[in-house]
Order: sequence, then structure tokens, then C-alpha cells
Amino acid sequence: MDKPLILVTNDDGITARGIFNLVSVMKELGEVLVVAPDSPQSGMGHAITVGDTLRLTESFILKG
Repeated sequence: MDKPLILVTNDDGITARGIFNLVSVMKELGEVLVVAPDSPQSGMGHAITVGDTLRLTESFILKG
């Protein structure tokens, strides 16, 4: 049986200790895809992006 694809995301940023720990554990259960902001964005769920450009950058900070 193939391992599941697990999505891990947060609003605390890619460098948050908690997301690193979660990914470390989840890698044992399946392939992990992490989507997180480059800096803390807590509370931004109520914000809207109208004039700002959204960018996606592939990073391997948590790989390894």
C-alpha cells in the first residue's frame, strides 16, 4: 500500500518549531507536503489580499 500524502500547514511560519516537529513525526506515516508563510501570520485569516501580490516559493528548509 502506498503511503498517504499529508498536508501540513500553519499560520506561524515555516520556521516555527511546532511545524518542524509535526513534519518529523508525519514523515513516518506518509509523504509530507508543507505549505506555510515565510513569517508569522497569526490572525490573518480575517484579512483580504486585494492590492498585494501573492507569491509561492518552493523551499526545502524542512527536508532531511
